[in-house]
Amino acid sequence: MTDSIITLSEPATGSAATISVVGASLLALELSGNRVIEAVDTDRQEFYSGVVMAPWSSRVSGGKWQLPDGRELQLPINEPDRNNALHGLVFDQTFQVSKSSDTSVELSIEISPTDGYPFHLKLAMFYELEEGELFCSFAVKNLSLETAPFGIAFHPYFSTSWLEGKALFQNDAETRFILNENLIATGRAKTASTSKDLSVGKAVVGAKLDDGFTDLKFVNGVSSTKLISESGQGVEVWQEDIFKHLVIYTTDVLPTKQGAVSAIAIEPSTSEVNAFNSKQDLLLLSAGETRSGSWGIRLT
Repeated sequence: MTDSIITLSEPATGSAATISVVGASLLALELSGNRVIEAVDTDRQEFYSGVVMAPWSSRVSGGKWQLPDGRELQLPINEPDRNNALHGLVFDQTFQVSKSSDTSVELSIEISPTDGYPFHLKLAMFYELEEGELFCSFAVKNLSLETAPFGIAFHPYFSTSWLEGKALFQNDAETRFILNENLIATGRAKTASTSKDLSVGKAVVGAKLDDGFTDLKFVNGVSSTKLISESGQGVEVWQEDIFKHLVIYTTDVLPTKQGAVSAIAIEPSTSEVNAFNSKQDLLLLSAGETRSGSWGIRLT
């Protein structure tokens, strides 16, 4: 472990994870010798490689939102081309390492009140390799004296270069969000029998998706998204039902040390795009309340 990069290792399974304290970012992941997440070889922030997105994820339209008491707030605009506040306040902030071992690490950060988000939170992230699987979890506590709206999501990129043949991704989400030119939701539509139907398996290469999905299928409280080859080899990203949403972003030009690769960001999310305005599935944390949730990555 260096001051900024943490390497988790599980030699018995040939698994390893690389995590940065900046954004508590999951930069690279190898499961049983398979390089499922390749480190991005660029300093360009717009890829948001592996970051934690909180206290909101995705976009807030115009950065403007309102509290129930009528207070109007303005978040910083960091997506000027679309005039949005994008991906929260911690993606470029340094987390502190609370504790660590060869196979696990806990990181934490305090989100201090600002004009655009006048709440005080403590956010903890936990990553652990166990039996060839990566477990990821969060816990957030509201240190404010009033109820704080909160959302969280994650932005890992999964490479297709380790899969043989055509790479497909699959999820049983029944609903997608209709997005305007600034990628803000204007409505919902069923996915069945459309180009956004992921249940039948969709090719990663050329998919050109940057979409939010909901009405996920949960079995025993868990939903899953698979990235697999036509032979069935691949990974499964599972998420607990606190994550009621999923964002899928695809690119054919993810810059890695091995060159540009086709990749897919599979993003477990607690709430929808522009949730500070829609209020859809926001976590409302009362004073002193703690909420938590988990997701993970395993080979199929």
